[in-house]
Amino acid sequence: MKFALAVAATATLLLVPTGGGALAAESCPGNPDALGTSREVAIDPATLPRIGFMQYKEMVELQPKEVIFTFDDGPLPKTTPAVLEALRKECVKATFFIVGRMAKAYPNVLREVAAEGHSIATHSVTHPLIFPKQSFEKGKREIDDGFAIVNAILAQDGRQAAPWFRFPGLGRTNAFEKYLGERGVVSMSADFPVDDWLHRTPDQVYKIALARLEANGKGMFLLHDIQPSTVAMLPRLLRTLKERGYKVVHMVPLGTPGAEVARAETRTRVPAMPKQPVSDTVSPGMMPSLAEPVQPAPPATPSAAEQVPGPGGLLPARLNPLPPHDVVSRDLVPQRRDEMPFSVFWPSQIMYDLRAPTMR
Repeated sequence: MKFALAVAATATLLLVPTGGGALAAESCPGNPDALGTSREVAIDPATLPRIGFMQYKEMVELQPKEVIFTFDDGPLPKTTPAVLEALRKECVKATFFIVGRMAKAYPNVLREVAAEGHSIATHSVTHPLIFPKQSFEKGKREIDDGFAIVNAILAQDGRQAAPWFRFPGLGRTNAFEKYLGERGVVSMSADFPVDDWLHRTPDQVYKIALARLEANGKGMFLLHDIQPSTVAMLPRLLRTLKERGYKVVHMVPLGTPGAEVARAETRTRVPAMPKQPVSDTVSPGMMPSLAEPVQPAPPATPSAAEQVPGPGGLLPARLNPLPPHDVVSRDLVPQRRDEMPFSVFWPSQIMYDLRAPTMR
């Protein structure tokens, strides 16, 4: 399936709309005191080709106390539905960055995410830990086939992914950003992570998320819907945001009815990042196992989707239902210091090397 099919004209409505530009919390069924989703902003790749202050100068313009929720690495049946339930109870809409192999293994969970009105974007096929270390051709296949797999599933319900891509481990490169930009795809980073992938307790994840949001006053969260700690703390975080007067903004594809076109905000410094005790040890649970029974995948998915690795040894090949391919060692760190992946050095090299050269 060609890339052009995966990333169609952005004027096309890619997801079932969740309502108008202003989504009042009072309309939340069964929860008149819900946090809700205050407004939708449509992302125009022409004016916002790169998003997220962790790495770029540009971000969606937000008002004080506005927050965007994004979730990476799913779908996963053990955790993603619980994340959806927490969001549903508060009528909050989010963006999910989907890993192709996970979508192929659990297509019905992906369809459920889209049916709830959340935006769907992509996060590669196999989530290689060191994306910049791959050859350019392998990287392109990770991008293209990720869109193709996700769109083959969403097409069953008349939907397709938004033209947004988040690099695995935030491992950006100039060449891959150029490749995405030429195809009208936004390179989407975030403003601050919550460190849920480091196997924190729910209370720790909650405190980190709140501390980093309050230190900046607004911004885009980077969470993981595959992490049990995120599932456990999410209802509490949503309630706290409501109590403290925060409002949720939902990013949607360009052309979504009722959504205002997002304006760009420029910043010359990286977000404030309150320090937290962390472990630099890579845990086997950073990525989920595919050992549980899988759902049937739709036909005609790309051949590259059959290549399911155990990246960096995090997913042992014996647990994978599909054959592995070559694995890049996490010790092979790129030499270009502006192309360091988030997952390798966070948090020992705080933020500096994450940024694109234009941020320095």
